[in-house]
Amino acid sequence: MPRLFGPLFSTADLTAHLSRLGDVFGMVEAGRAMVHGAEVVALRTPGTWAGAVVWRPDPVPAYAVRDEATRLGRDALRVVDFYAPDLDRAVAHARGLGYRVESGEASYELAEGAFREAHLPGPDGTVTAFLSGPRDFFAGFARIRDRVVSEVCSISLPLGDAGPSLDFYADVLGWGVVYEYSFDDPSFSDLLGSTERLRVRSSTVGPARDEPYLNLVDYGLPESAGGSLLGRSGLDRRGLVGVVVTVPDLDDVRRRADGHPGAWSGAVFALDLPPFGATRAAVVTSPHRIVHVVVEDAGFGC
Repeated sequence: MPRLFGPLFSTADLTAHLSRLGDVFGMVEAGRAMVHGAEVVALRTPGTWAGAVVWRPDPVPAYAVRDEATRLGRDALRVVDFYAPDLDRAVAHARGLGYRVESGEASYELAEGAFREAHLPGPDGTVTAFLSGPRDFFAGFARIRDRVVSEVCSISLPLGDAGPSLDFYADVLGWGVVYEYSFDDPSFSDLLGSTERLRVRSSTVGPARDEPYLNLVDYGLPESAGGSLLGRSGLDRRGLVGVVVTVPDLDDVRRRADGHPGAWSGAVFALDLPPFGATRAAVVTSPHRIVHVVVEDAGFGC
């Protein structure tokens, strides 16, 4: 089954991202490589197979996927979420290391109980989030629950119409909906800087609830609000530009992508990067123009 390894960040400043992911989120460097003239660094959360990939392309893109003016934009990846068993401790930890955490936080109710959420603005217009809530609930979502924060739990993708992406993930990667939720709370609107009330509905897709997944979210805004960032999340941008997926059969996924309406795959290239090993990879683009660096599983894992 294809698995979501984690986010793909593009930057001119590797150190800014690597320090942040290590200091705040406990990731450790797993390997480095040069790929098509770009310096690529893979990180992992100890005790799990999940992580993140950061790359510095040459030339460095002039523009980021997102900025303050496009916080509510649809059709581009937005936030990388981590579970924080003690939200106050996680916030204090990050601030104590000199990292910025938004002064406000969101508090909302789901069927499973009360949840809190805090956002950390980062380099290149990126945003990470601490999520906190009932411990028994997160026992089914996060593998790491005894540290300041967990591994990557989810990556949010605000969409106007999730249908094409739901079909893509089902047909190309075999991912179904693993969790659904909705809420309506003004504190979340305030956290995202929206003057209009957000009414959130989400379908999360992935291989399982306790592995990283994509959060396909509808903010409930009219089309005139926020706007679409369709096509702005490619590898010609900085910031959160895509996701990394491991698969047992790269050729099969490429065939499925090329046969799916609105999706396509790029050329296969050689990749020799720990923890993935010496293997093959290709870029697969979804109907919403989301970049997936698909890596053939060479036997790594945890």
